[in-house]
Amino acid sequence: MSFGKFFKDALLPVAVWTCGVLLSCFVLTVAGAPVSIVVVAVGVSYIFGMLGIVIEYARRRRFLRQLERAAEELESPAWVQEMVQCPTYAEGELEYEVLRRVGKAACDEVAEGRRQTDDYRDYIESWVHEAKLPLAAAHLILENLDGSEDDLSRVDDLGRELARVERYIDQALYYARSEVVERDYLIRRWDLKTLVTGAIKANARELIAAHVAPVCENLDFEVFTDEKWLEFILGQLIQNSIKYAREDGARIVFSGALLDEGLASERIELTVADNGCGVSAADLPRVFEKGFTGDNGRTTKRATGIGLYLVARLCSKMGIDVTAASDSGEGFVVTFAFSTNKFQYFE
Repeated sequence: MSFGKFFKDALLPVAVWTCGVLLSCFVLTVAGAPVSIVVVAVGVSYIFGMLGIVIEYARRRRFLRQLERAAEELESPAWVQEMVQCPTYAEGELEYEVLRRVGKAACDEVAEGRRQTDDYRDYIESWVHEAKLPLAAAHLILENLDGSEDDLSRVDDLGRELARVERYIDQALYYARSEVVERDYLIRRWDLKTLVTGAIKANARELIAAHVAPVCENLDFEVFTDEKWLEFILGQLIQNSIKYAREDGARIVFSGALLDEGLASERIELTVADNGCGVSAADLPRVFEKGFTGDNGRTTKRATGIGLYLVARLCSKMGIDVTAASDSGEGFVVTFAFSTNKFQYFE
């Protein structure tokens, strides 16, 4: 910044200071001070005044030159404040603090963008691997079709494998949308039984094939949620129950309850419980972590570690509390808590 531009910006305070000097001269003259004294006073005032302006310009010029040089040399403006020294004047300190906060916010956004990109790339790699399995099985079934009576059962097998591919595709779509779920959901009051029934119907073929019996108990409640997202969440739990179902008497129970009625913590809880192999105590705290499959997943080699991660992620986005409980060999239980206070969802 040139001195001329700086002086122009400081013109108003200079004008006020000049008026003050002239007023002082007038007072001295009226008071009968010698002309020589008045002239000396004016001269000294102007000398020190100009000296102060020059010093202030030098202080500001150093900071602004550092700022200009850093902006030209750095590829990312977010790091500008790292390349300049904090100035010693009040306005400069404020400007430096603003730069620091803007830089930090920009760096945080970049880091979050990289994290999302890395997460999505990792998921796509895992998804491609999982999607290949049912496709390979479908190709094998088609190759073995020979016009015999067994072809009907093979076609049913083919339908199940294609349904698996469709579920993986849906999971990938929901995963991609989970970063910006706020733009895609619509929180409304929904009948809980209708939502649960819809999720059961959407997974009916797999439930029947795995001989898993769905049971609904005390679901006559209304909850604030998004229909599409909650049915997807329940579908992930149903698929988990199918994946780890016992051979005989397998079932999955959906039950509701109203808790803390009349209190600020009043909520409706939906419990989804199966009687499958369950989760060990060591694995339970990590079941909602991305990519975590636990002993069961490593044993069956059919888990991706994405389903429950998406359940927790989407519930968090929609303001639904979710917890898990299990005893190894005794089944797996997931509980959703829906606040009855609608203002929690419409802030």
